[in-house]
Amino acid sequence: WLWELQNQQLNRIPDPVDYVEMRRDTFGSDLTKSLARFAHGDRVPPEVYRTRTLQNLENSAADYGWMVNDLYSHRKEVQYEGEVHNLVVVVQNFLDCDLDRAFQVVERLQEARVRQFEHVLEVEMPQMFEDLDLDDAARRALLDYGDELKDWMAGIVNWHENCVRYHDEDLVRHFGAAGGPVGRATGGAAGSGALPALGGPTGLGTSAARVLARVR
Repeated sequence: WLWELQNQQLNRIPDPVDYVEMRRDTFGSDLTKSLARFAHGDRVPPEVYRTRTLQNLENSAADYGWMVNDLYSHRKEVQYEGEVHNLVVVVQNFLDCDLDRAFQVVERLQEARVRQFEHVLEVEMPQMFEDLDLDDAARRALLDYGDELKDWMAGIVNWHENCVRYHDEDLVRHFGAAGGPVGRATGGAAGSGALPALGGPTGLGTSAARVLARVR
């Protein structure tokens, strides 16, 4: 959250690597995962949750969830609140493209995360069961976990479709009719508004390293 506040103060759009890694935390999906794991009791050895397979499963689900939020909340956050922490904004700034193209890219990224989630469930998880020689109780718990994550992903979509935060009439009622497009914030990648080179690391994933130079 401090990272987001600093970016907001600087009106700085993060680059994609920074944003994806941080967004998993700011979306709060770790709490959901922790609560779901309680139901497994001691049926699943703790080290299983640290495997690449389980991390890929959880990260794919989490990424899908926050991408849903970024797509639905884009107008509210950008037009009415001047927010810079939205994947559509990040993509538009990084690729220097128009809004429609940015939405298309985010939707394709979202679809790719769903495909990875399905691949882990159908291919990687059965192989992990054999490699780790997990007993039937652990296997059943992890398969149930996969189903729970599916329900969670569907629930995220359902909540966004039905809540009173993102529809046009709700935005006008809450903010009034004054909302308008905001100016382009400074980014850390290709496209207008990119930060100048400051003699430090450059390239994808390094823009956060240059923030300090802007606040000195």
